[in-house]
Amino acid sequence: MDISQYLLSISTIEDLNTLNKFFVISKLSIQASQVINDPHNRLQWIDILSKVKEIKISLEQFIQVYLNNQEAFIQFPFDTPVLIYLINRMHSSKEAKESPFRTFLRLNQNLKLNNNMFFVQFQSIFINGIKNKWYEMKDIAELFISLRSQHQLFDQYFSHYSSNVNTDDLWDMFIKLCKINAIDNVNQKHVIAILTEKIPSTSVGTFHRYTKSAKISLEEIKPEFRSRFIELFEKIFDAYVIMQFDYSQYSYQLSRTDCKDLLEVGLEMSSTNCLERSSCLLLVRKILCETEIYYKTDAQKLKSLFGNLKDFDENLCQKYAAEKIIDDEWLNDFLITNLEIWLKLDQETYKYLCENHQNNPWAIYIWSRFVHLSLSKILNNNHADILFKINDWMKKVKHHIYNPTDIFTIILVNKLFELVLIKYFRSILLLPNIDIIMNFIISMRENTSRRIYVRQINNFISNGLEKVYEVFHLKSKCSLYRDLSTDSIIRCFLPLIDLHQILGSVDPQQYKFPLTNANIDGIVALPKPKDIDITN
Repeated sequence: MDISQYLLSISTIEDLNTLNKFFVISKLSIQASQVINDPHNRLQWIDILSKVKEIKISLEQFIQVYLNNQEAFIQFPFDTPVLIYLINRMHSSKEAKESPFRTFLRLNQNLKLNNNMFFVQFQSIFINGIKNKWYEMKDIAELFISLRSQHQLFDQYFSHYSSNVNTDDLWDMFIKLCKINAIDNVNQKHVIAILTEKIPSTSVGTFHRYTKSAKISLEEIKPEFRSRFIELFEKIFDAYVIMQFDYSQYSYQLSRTDCKDLLEVGLEMSSTNCLERSSCLLLVRKILCETEIYYKTDAQKLKSLFGNLKDFDENLCQKYAAEKIIDDEWLNDFLITNLEIWLKLDQETYKYLCENHQNNPWAIYIWSRFVHLSLSKILNNNHADILFKINDWMKKVKHHIYNPTDIFTIILVNKLFELVLIKYFRSILLLPNIDIIMNFIISMRENTSRRIYVRQINNFISNGLEKVYEVFHLKSKCSLYRDLSTDSIIRCFLPLIDLHQILGSVDPQQYKFPLTNANIDGIVALPKPKDIDITN
């Protein structure tokens, strides 16, 4: 006996009368299947409902009639799969005044079914509804609120939602959930994991639009919820910026203007307002160090670097120490690694650099590191030749006279002293006549506004003066006197000594050649040296 055949008598449920008849036939059919006790013909509610081809009444009406006759179905009540089946067939329309999720949950509670089990089994319908745009955003947001404390379900539903909407809808939902505080400390980990995966693939223009909406929404969020929103936004922002630089297919999209705008947003929408964040550092590097591809010479690139810095936010330069922001690696493309290239820096280029730093602490730091790193690569064993040529270059670029405001040249000379001259502490007089460099060094002793090695400079000069005294006292090695016959650094120390005092403090006899007899004069074929005249 095939009981299911009797159910075919009602193929369409058009009204409540038909529905009541349906429930009567359903009860009789279920009871009959239990009497027969045939495991192959034991009826379930879903088997019965599947025989009905069309249901023209609402889901709520259907459930209400069932509830009105609930006592008749105590032995075989509606369970969660039945409700899910009915929802799938009789889903509320988008035009319904009440949230469909609120309706479903109320029906579930009326049937005294478990809410968690309902949401577990409702997921496939939810996915289909998102794909087909059955739900309003406000209703979906309300659903997430109801799942807020059920973290696993919240994560699952948010994953379904994010997988079936575009990034615009995903971003709008994120903003909506933040406004209603639907994201707690546990859920935020999953939400951020999804957003930091999806959002970075958007275009720069789209992300600018998202940041703008975030700034506007911040004012609309209750004060007690703002810190969480900023914290979440900061993580999304960092992920977006870092991906733009990590992957070449994205990095070309970012212009210097884009980076400036993003940096402004990144600092404004931040819990720490810290420029030292990795995302902000990436933006700063591009803003400062990106040069146009047609800049081919070292001079052009160097001018571009300091030109970019001139246009940078001066307040940031004053607020943050350059050494904590600017890494030496940033300057690699600008370094001059060959002395001949350095000597090609013309007067116009150097004038631009010296006149446009505006005492910006970042400009001063960058120039200091640039000089240090470049000289470290240029310097070889031929220190004397390098010093002599840079000394001559300073004259060519018209920076040969010390001026306490000539910061860049002072830094250059200070680095030459630090990297080269200090190594000749015990053999100062072997250096060439670098009069311009030495005049700067001597004058720099009075400059305490920069990181000048004043104590070491004083020691260097004092030691040089001692060597000069030894020369005039005829206490130096003979080889040194021969070396001094060429153009020597000793000339730079002469203005610092009182020659008459030195010569007046020694026995004049020292400057006379010893008397020799005729026999010795006959042996030595060279002409006898004349006495040293110390009177003129």
